[in-house]
Amino acid sequence: MKDRKTLVTQSGFNLVQVYSVNKGNDVIRTSYEVVDPEEDAIGRFGSLKEAQNFIEMLCLLKQQDQAV
Repeated sequence: MKDRKTLVTQSGFNLVQVYSVNKGNDVIRTSYEVVDPEEDAIGRFGSLKEAQNFIEMLCLLKQQDQAV
């Protein structure tokens, strides 16, 4: 079972903290997902810093694309 919490929304992308829990509701793993505006996970990470770096890169790419 998974419990999800949106931490940040930036340029249409969501940074989501995902807790995997067992039947006793004990957290057995925490991971992070970057989700696009269509709610599809486009990146899964084991650390918050990696996920933050990825979402920042996506935002920069989006800005560059809009400037062209």
